Amino acid sequence: KNIQLTYTLPKNLISKLGMSNCSVYLQGQNLFTFTDYTGLDPEINLRNYGAGNDRHIGVDESAYPAYKATLIGINASF
Repeated sequence: KNIQLTYTLPKNLISKLGMSNCSVYLQGQNLFTFTDYTGLDPEINLRNYGAGNDRHIGVDESAYPAYKATLIGINASF
């Protein structure tokens, strides 16, 4: 579900910029779904309705799928 790729810049380069550490990262969440399920979200939640503990198992009722996110960032120390 989650992946993060990080590249740490070489010490000789970052020392010229006055930093002690610097890395660049690319992070992704929910980028790919591998399934034969034809609905929007293969991770269907169980819902508890109370009174008789009636549960809808395997019913997604056209719920929205999990969001996809991509983040790019820099982690720097001075």
